[in-house]
Amino acid sequence: MIESDEKVIKANELDSNFKYEIQAETGGEDITRCFTCGSCTNRCPIREVDEKYNPRKIIRMALLGMKEEVFRSEFVWLCSAHLTCFERCPQGVNIGAIANAVRNIAIREGYYSLNPSNNFPNKEKVIRFDELDSNFKYEVAEEPGGENVTRCFACGSCTAVCPERERDNRYNPRKFIRMVLLGMKKQVFQSEFLWLCSSHYRCEGLCPQKVNIKEIMKAIKNIALKEGYTSPLR
Repeated sequence: MIESDEKVIKANELDSNFKYEIQAETGGEDITRCFTCGSCTNRCPIREVDEKYNPRKIIRMALLGMKEEVFRSEFVWLCSAHLTCFERCPQGVNIGAIANAVRNIAIREGYYSLNPSNNFPNKEKVIRFDELDSNFKYEVAEEPGGENVTRCFACGSCTAVCPERERDNRYNPRKFIRMVLLGMKKQVFQSEFLWLCSSHYRCEGLCPQKVNIKEIMKAIKNIALKEGYTSPLR
């Protein structure tokens, strides 16, 4: 199974030059030598953690020209170059070096990793810089109740006592505020946690920065409603 939501693609959506772009990048020289035998996947430590991470399929996607899907793949940003795949590869393809080359290209083209290991409460783990709204945190700060949003430094004290978090570990106030500060406006508005937060006050009592998350949530909801969003739970 290709690590992408798309199972069928159009040939004219593929970038036939992508593999050569990688090949021209330091570390990516050997990518076209791969014939996707799967030896790398058999030895990948990341694969042992979660089966969806599969170096063979990522290289296959790159060779096919699935540029956008490769850039947004969690594996490309998680690969830590253990070299176990390189040692097993019959073609001497260094997957770690190729992943690094792909990351370099992606960063130049404006992509940004959200640290997939932190399990952000939305489906996207890699986004483009131009998809971020740098003014969003100031928009929240100007709304009544949102004044101290920028004081948060994501320590996680709020998450430790959040009742919603105890019910479902997808709901995480620290990561939610982090999304606000990053400028992930659309994702914030579409997050179930925004509409589920029921203002228990526990987070406010424990926060060392006295960030009032319940009031920030109300401020964000007000902005969302003004822009035409509504609770997905209604």
